[in-house]
Amino acid sequence: MKDLLVFELKKITRKKLNIIVFLGSLVLTAMLFLSSVLQFISFDESGNQVRGFSAIQLEKQRQVEMSGTLTEERIKEDILQYQELFKNPDNVVINDGNEELSDSTFSKYVAPKMYYLGFINNNYTIPNFYDYSFSEIKKLQLENGINFYKQRNEKVSQILNASYKDWNYSDQEKEFWSEKSKEVSEPYEYGYHEGWKTIFNCIELLALPIIAICICIAPIFSGEYQCGADNIILSSKYGKSKLILAKVLAAFIFSFIVYTINILVGLGIILILFGVGGWNLPIQIMGSTIPYALTFLSATIVCVITLYLVMIAMVSITLVLSAKMKTPFSVLIVMICVLMGPLFLKLSETNGIWNHIFMILPSISAQPVFFLDATNYLSYPLPGVTMDVITIRMVLYLIITIISIPIAYNSFKKHEVV
Repeated sequence: MKDLLVFELKKITRKKLNIIVFLGSLVLTAMLFLSSVLQFISFDESGNQVRGFSAIQLEKQRQVEMSGTLTEERIKEDILQYQELFKNPDNVVINDGNEELSDSTFSKYVAPKMYYLGFINNNYTIPNFYDYSFSEIKKLQLENGINFYKQRNEKVSQILNASYKDWNYSDQEKEFWSEKSKEVSEPYEYGYHEGWKTIFNCIELLALPIIAICICIAPIFSGEYQCGADNIILSSKYGKSKLILAKVLAAFIFSFIVYTINILVGLGIILILFGVGGWNLPIQIMGSTIPYALTFLSATIVCVITLYLVMIAMVSITLVLSAKMKTPFSVLIVMICVLMGPLFLKLSETNGIWNHIFMILPSISAQPVFFLDATNYLSYPLPGVTMDVITIRMVLYLIITIISIPIAYNSFKKHEVV
């Protein structure tokens, strides 16, 4: 069995097309993740745009200075400092009848804290509305306190009790999300976290190497049909047993290694250039109502595990198609449609049933759910149990893998040699 496995691995790894595809996927991964670094933007106190490494260092310095526990007193003081800017007539301009800060004042006092103030401001907006004009904290009455965490919990309740056109949260779902939200620790810790946030912004790009893997795996069975080797294989001593198992194992080992290298390159570029600072901070500092009690590191691990499960499931489906179709090209056409097709679709503003389907499609499952209330609180109520979208993705693609492998095995085993 060992010799057969080594032989099948050599067949995959020594094929020139596979080498080119692997190296191409690696270069593409490196370029795409590096571009997120080079395109990173910040603004200095003069309002000038800063890009790339200089912007990273500038933002790191600012966020480190703002690091600390976000107590009610701390947040109140930060809001008060913002409101005080409007009390100085020299800082204010009138634009279309609205009172706004002048460009120089905004650049000097607000721009360095823009993402932080946006995070605070959006805690007070209505669900699914994101306002970076800071209008909520500008008009917030501070006399009776800011009630930041109370407002956060009330907003969670508003999300769960909102009325949607085609669906509403069931009592079972409301209880599930309420309990899950209570697991989030308060008060939040704030600090530098740009590297991890950038990972969430571009980790979905790791769906692309899955296509490269499918290209390499597509001929595993159908290639034998195409060249006529199926006659020899299926009539040999171990052709309908150990050799098939060796092919399946070789496909998964190759896929795991290739995908791991791509992940290490992609995430490594981000974490080396941005730094790993903030790994232990709560993801709630990206959005106060995020219901998952995760740090940036644990949330990234969850995303990576999901990616691996999607990849393994896609490899399993590729093996099934390879065992059933006559040519690798036919397999690739189907797999490209499966992987790339969902990218041309989008969430519906009214149809909850479609959104539940859309969020578990392969390439969409590569995307984190931590940015929008609409995806944060998406759940799948089953008899006696409710699953969040992250869990249902993992379960679904694990089930697909478990079902597909025996089908691929038996399809090739029972193939009728012509």
